[in-house]
Amino acid sequence: MAALNSKVYYGEYSLKHWIDLILTRNIELPEYQRHFVWQERDIKRLIKSLKEKQFVQPVTIALYNIEEQKKNLILDGQQRLTSILLAYIGYLPDRKKFMEGDNDTNLLAEEDDSALDDTEGNTSKQHSILWKFNELLSDKNSKEDIVRRIRDDERYTQLTGHEFTDLTDEFFENTFMGFSYIIPESTIQTEVQDVFSKLFRNINYFGKKLNVMESRKSLYFQNMDLVRYFEGKTEDDNDVLCGIKIIENLQPYKIDFVRYLSILSQYWANDSDESKVLVGYSAFSSRESFYADYVSYVLGQGADEQESRPDKFANFIFGEAFHNNCWPERFNNLEQTIKRVKASMGLNARNSFSTWIDADYWLFGLIYHIVFKGKSLNETLSRKEGDTEKTLQNEISTKIEEKKNGGNNYMKNTNRLGNLRERLKESCEIYSKYVQ
Repeated sequence: MAALNSKVYYGEYSLKHWIDLILTRNIELPEYQRHFVWQERDIKRLIKSLKEKQFVQPVTIALYNIEEQKKNLILDGQQRLTSILLAYIGYLPDRKKFMEGDNDTNLLAEEDDSALDDTEGNTSKQHSILWKFNELLSDKNSKEDIVRRIRDDERYTQLTGHEFTDLTDEFFENTFMGFSYIIPESTIQTEVQDVFSKLFRNINYFGKKLNVMESRKSLYFQNMDLVRYFEGKTEDDNDVLCGIKIIENLQPYKIDFVRYLSILSQYWANDSDESKVLVGYSAFSSRESFYADYVSYVLGQGADEQESRPDKFANFIFGEAFHNNCWPERFNNLEQTIKRVKASMGLNARNSFSTWIDADYWLFGLIYHIVFKGKSLNETLSRKEGDTEKTLQNEISTKIEEKKNGGNNYMKNTNRLGNLRERLKESCEIYSKYVQ
């Protein structure tokens, strides 16, 4: 695609003007932006930098002007703008209260806005919380209105340090922060979305400001019709995995559906040959680039946009795997099937698999045969083998216990490539006996 011409304007606004833009919804976050990351200490550092007239990285805003939609989107600077708003109203979302629910990932997010001068060379790393500044907004959005709504809400705590209590209206009115404002000349939706997504990813990924999951999600915006595919959602926005999570570091996290899609797409494209899956990605730390490349490939970016091994998905043709765009129907089938077999999966009280061993044996074959092969589980979830009656639950549970009792070496290296391939093959083979 040819380069999209844009006009870029530069300037600065007072902190009070930035706050007014947020409160009047004249600037807003694109859907793919991450949640709030910063903690109270980060907000203090920002306020200190602004008070001392230190350099603070400008905010990047872009105009999205397509058909009936005209929005000023915040491409870079959410953490700074949110922190200024919180300092202004004097309240902070309680991290523990907003950590409850489905986290997208347990991968640590690096600090979004590297504008602050950290003389000790430290980098703040923390989890995003399930909160964005739009949670504060309603019909009436003066400072008094917002404080009235949240002061008795136990999910918010008051900012009481001297860094906040001595803030005056004069500070917000006479302190400025810069911006760059991008106006694409095209009004063709696909062109504008493509450029915005790439710009957002370049700002954040190449600067290592987003965690890997968030960077990958920024790609989804290039084709809104496939967001549900990558996120594992039905047409009714239900989670195809029925909210099942995975326990890591003693916490339950949402299962990364793209992990399964990308691996099974390669498996399907190579005629169920597990040895051709994840070739060149034996290191666990390298696999996020595999998942991101899969998203990029399905979105039609082609080999030139692959970070490495550009032909790894060449045999996977989306239209051949999902004739007549049948994946939404198959997702619905997957959701209903998981509801049916969920009680057999040995989930804990937190609706979570305890290890990737459990998750992979239960999910690889199930997703493969329903989503990629278009099949359904038989009614009884049982079969005859000679005079013996076998059940799906027993066969999978036996494999799981076999691996867990196989010694510490396997348990310590659960995601070693050979172990993952073995689970992939055996799970798909077990399910093949129970589908029709």
